[in-house]
Amino acid sequence: MNDLKFEPKHNLVAMLDESIPEAEGYRDMIRFLRRTKYVYAMCAKPIVYARLIKSFWRTAEVLTDEAGVTVVRGNITRQLQLTVSEESIRTALRIDEDEIGASDELTTAECQTCFINMGHPPIFPKQQFVRARLGKVWKLLCYVIQQCMSRRSAGFDNFPSDIASPIVAIAENRPFNMSKWIMKGFVFNLVKGKRFKFLMYPRFLQLMINIAHPIIREEGVNGDLLVTEDMNALSYRKMSIGNVAEVQMFDYMLHISNNDEDIEEVYHHISQGEVVNPEELIDELPDALKTESEREEESDSKSEYEDDESDH
Repeated sequence: MNDLKFEPKHNLVAMLDESIPEAEGYRDMIRFLRRTKYVYAMCAKPIVYARLIKSFWRTAEVLTDEAGVTVVRGNITRQLQLTVSEESIRTALRIDEDEIGASDELTTAECQTCFINMGHPPIFPKQQFVRARLGKVWKLLCYVIQQCMSRRSAGFDNFPSDIASPIVAIAENRPFNMSKWIMKGFVFNLVKGKRFKFLMYPRFLQLMINIAHPIIREEGVNGDLLVTEDMNALSYRKMSIGNVAEVQMFDYMLHISNNDEDIEEVYHHISQGEVVNPEELIDELPDALKTESEREEESDSKSEYEDDESDH
């Protein structure tokens, strides 16, 4: 287990900055991605402590908790454990609870139909999808989901329907259980990926650690901070290689209405790593990025305030 490694192309921080020259031709997709409910998962940049992640994966095991729920549990220090579950993933990545009960995998036929509309030729060798065959803007959506959120550490050019599913769900505005999809990656790394096991999801794990054990204070041991190779301008240049056909985004994607200033402010905080604990973002998030329970709490609070005012 001591030879487990971090993979530099896995769990990257998405750079959704439309101001850079390389973003020319991708700006509509960038603006769309910054409006999705997954923007925090894509762009959150916590300080990642390598030894905590290494300790977790060296000791992690798949368990069933008292409620019959599958979890992954590992030690992050000699005294502290971290339990990863669908619920902890939703909390750490600020994914709406409305996804509970939704599917986490679409059919191959559903994915193929959508990919054809994205510019992919209607030929899928071995039921695989080829990123290079997509229209230009769609490559960005695939890149962000594959390299910032999926379990994969390599082989991004060709992928099956289980990896294509969240791409299609986001593109077509379908209900999708993203936390279950990510949880499957954690289990896969231990059960099905033993031969290729690696230090998976360092960003996501650190976000969960920050919530579960906020009192942890590392002493700054040399080499302990994980320096990631995040998405950058070169990523955009590479996406422009090959098929650069201009395939239009779907209409609903171009007409999502949110306050641009709010979105810009939230993205700035997330991408700069200024907010480590996602709870600190609640008051700043526009309604479209808040969970249903948070919107209900705000509505209840507003009603109580109005009732108090009327009493006076």
